[in-house]
Amino acid sequence: MIAAPLTGLAAEAKAIPASYEGGSLAFDRSKVTATLGAGQVILAQHGHRIAIPAGSITEIDCATDTHRRFGAVPHAHLGETGNHYVGVAWTNAATDAGAPKVEVLLKLNKSEYAAFLSGLERMTGKRAIDTNQTRTAVRY
Repeated sequence: MIAAPLTGLAAEAKAIPASYEGGSLAFDRSKVTATLGAGQVILAQHGHRIAIPAGSITEIDCATDTHRRFGAVPHAHLGETGNHYVGVAWTNAATDAGAPKVEVLLKLNKSEYAAFLSGLERMTGKRAIDTNQTRTAVRY
């Protein structure tokens, strides 16, 4: 992991609020800011910044968890609320090739999810794997 100050394009890029839901970083399970720009992803929380070079990202996963909200009236549908998750795995170039992957799982709101995911895919050249889809084998 490379700690880097926000400079150049990264400082001009939009900071996206998210929640750190888990992974191998020493972050609290709370709010984090993710910034895409200058060929890297920057994760910041409580004054700590981690810069992930786009070229070191090996995997992107995405998923949604939607559930219905109910009001005081039984069975009254008041809309849907959803959790949108993006998982990112990368290798740490500062260590040897046999080092384990570093992983994070971020929870984003619905309005930021699509923009963050598409920006991440464009930056890395990798397609996100939708973990909501069940793979099925079709045999003829």
